[in-house]
Amino acid sequence: MCTLVIGLSLPNTQFDNYSFISAPSFGEYSQIIVDMASVSRTVDDIVHGTAVHSTYGGQAVVNGEPSAHAFPLRELLQMRRRETEWLLAHGGLVVLLGYPDVPHAAVAGGIWPSYAWLPEPEGFSFERDLLAGFGRPGAVLVDAQHPFAPYVQALASRLAYRVYVNEESPALAEGGSVFARSEGGVPIAFEIRDCDGYLVLLPPILRPESDRAVITDAFLKSFERWAARRSSPPAGYARVETEEVP
Repeated sequence: MCTLVIGLSLPNTQFDNYSFISAPSFGEYSQIIVDMASVSRTVDDIVHGTAVHSTYGGQAVVNGEPSAHAFPLRELLQMRRRETEWLLAHGGLVVLLGYPDVPHAAVAGGIWPSYAWLPEPEGFSFERDLLAGFGRPGAVLVDAQHPFAPYVQALASRLAYRVYVNEESPALAEGGSVFARSEGGVPIAFEIRDCDGYLVLLPPILRPESDRAVITDAFLKSFERWAARRSSPPAGYARVETEEVP
């Protein structure tokens, strides 16, 4: 099964690279990677008319009424929410490169927060528990057994967080884990349950266009470890101990 990648370009046949608008249904995948900055950029492009974006079916997306050749942005955003609910309800994984929640005020029909396509985990609020912060480059892995440890280890010096998690969030305290922090100890990478699936948030890469091969390899290793953990799930939520990352 391929991984859907939104907002990055990862050169490997195991990754399907699309934009938030042009991608096929999220519900066709069991795991997706989403660069949250790219979500806001594509929505802004459509709202302000600075670029044309089309659906996977070839219809131009417009911030207005539908037509034979145009699909309304508001309906597409609702569609992404339904698709993500389906993915999570079937035990899927959503990996986010985290940025602050952006309220897009000019979307037809009202304000649309940039995380609104993603169901909130029970006991977690994207507005309250994802806290904006602009950290210096650097990340410290605090759980080498976590499946996404390879991402942090391979890219630590090139990661600079833009959001961090509220560690007092009930969702994190009751069934999640922080697996990387900034050099100052800020919790910048974490995992929590979301519906019947999982949500992993990672700090973004400073210059992804120059590190595509490294990023691709790190994600391949991370998803391989994720699959291994999922194939032998522990009782409850506790993570499985695995060998150290090479």
